[in-house]
Amino acid sequence: MKLKVTIVYICMMIGILTLSLAQLKLGFAMDTPSPSWRTKTAMPTARGQAVVITGDEGLIYVMGGLDGGVPFSTVEAYNPLTDTWTAKMAMPETTRGAAVAKGLNGIIYVIGGFNGTSKSTAIQAYNTTSNTWSKKTPIPVEVWMAGAAVGDDGKIYVFGGESYSTFYSNKTQIYDPTTDTWTNGTHMPTSRSLLGVAKGPDGLIYAVGGCNGSALSVVEAYDPSTDTWTEKAPMPSPKLEFSLVLGPDKKIYAIGGGTSYGNNIGPFFNTVEIYDSKTDMWTIPGWSESTMPTERKELGAALGNNGRIYAIGGANGVYVSTNEEASITLPENISPTAYIDSVSPNPTTRGQTVSFVGHGNDPDGSISAYKWRSSIDGTISTATTFSLSTLTNGTHTIYFSVKDSSGAWSEEATATVTVNKPITEDPIYQKLQTLNQTLNDKIDDLMQQNANLNDKIDDLMQQNANLTDKVNSLTQKIDLITLEVMGASAVIIVLVLVTIAVAYASKRRSPSV
Repeated sequence: MKLKVTIVYICMMIGILTLSLAQLKLGFAMDTPSPSWRTKTAMPTARGQAVVITGDEGLIYVMGGLDGGVPFSTVEAYNPLTDTWTAKMAMPETTRGAAVAKGLNGIIYVIGGFNGTSKSTAIQAYNTTSNTWSKKTPIPVEVWMAGAAVGDDGKIYVFGGESYSTFYSNKTQIYDPTTDTWTNGTHMPTSRSLLGVAKGPDGLIYAVGGCNGSALSVVEAYDPSTDTWTEKAPMPSPKLEFSLVLGPDKKIYAIGGGTSYGNNIGPFFNTVEIYDSKTDMWTIPGWSESTMPTERKELGAALGNNGRIYAIGGANGVYVSTNEEASITLPENISPTAYIDSVSPNPTTRGQTVSFVGHGNDPDGSISAYKWRSSIDGTISTATTFSLSTLTNGTHTIYFSVKDSSGAWSEEATATVTVNKPITEDPIYQKLQTLNQTLNDKIDDLMQQNANLNDKIDDLMQQNANLTDKVNSLTQKIDLITLEVMGASAVIIVLVLVTIAVAYASKRRSPSV
């Protein structure tokens, strides 16, 4: 009895301890500020309206901008790993308020801006590997304070901004780095400048906030694959000249900003607003540590390769060199699920084409890779759908798994497919084929014999025809001879008769003796 009570007590304690640990884990996750900020080494050159972007090698580049005077061509690069700055090759042309995007080729494209005397059409391309600049085909319509992002197709999409012809533009100008050419897309529904632009994890490009005479909270999403726009949930508050960046948790962060159109004129915000494209909802973190330490607008921000966001430069009454780093608590990843939709035809015959169709689902991310394998043939594909005609004979167990954007693989979904030998390899079929061949050979022999017999009959018929011709010829000769004989006989008879007649006549004329 005491042992039974002891066991029950131990089980109760284990249950209480497990529940406590679960609550502790939940409390820790909920109570950790995200984002949480800390100050890093300041940028060497204080400035606002600079472009800020991360290169493929992990350096964060700050290009152009101004400190209240003429625009800069200065380029400085920040290394998050060492918390240090280095100077890089200056831009060919000074600019501020430019748009920026990094191509799939790793080249950074600085687009338009204001060069000190006019709004610019220049496209300045920076090669991070060689630390060199080049000029590309100018943008058709000059832009200042536009936004830009690279689509999944590798093209650069430039939205809005200001030009000489349109103070608040709704243009969609599209640059193809492969061909160095420009085209136009469907106009943005809301004309504006001083907006934020970022590509979401869903492949849509989000145009957020900005100004068209007053600060805006409007959010519109562009789909490059269909060249269409969709209205989304508005920002919690209108703002302009903020920075918009996709975080490591696949959410979009709107950092800082203001509501006044004028350069370096307040108010200046230190707020962080977070957009989740999956739910089409905005949230504002409730922790005091989640507000940016330094309020400012005209700043730039970029996601480092270390998964942290860096907010750099800007203006808050003066132009600043501030560099602040935001750490973001990532939720525990939920593994994806793999589904085999069809394997057909099944059963099949070796050499016949079999089609495989599958898909994956990830509740907290996206599917980034696929893997199919066979229990007999090993790995057979890394595509979501494919066809194969080289499966080995036998019953295969087919395994299908997917990987999510966090690198986690799903459990394998399974199916079976039976691959039979071709009928031509069946022993009975082969024996029948042999018998059939033998029969065909005998039939061929008989046909040949029949042909030979027909040939002989033809020869006999020909010989008979020749013989008939000879008989006919001989008959004709006999007939001719007969006629000749009859003619000769008639002549002889006539001669005899004539002779008799002559003799008789002579006898009558002679005198009697």
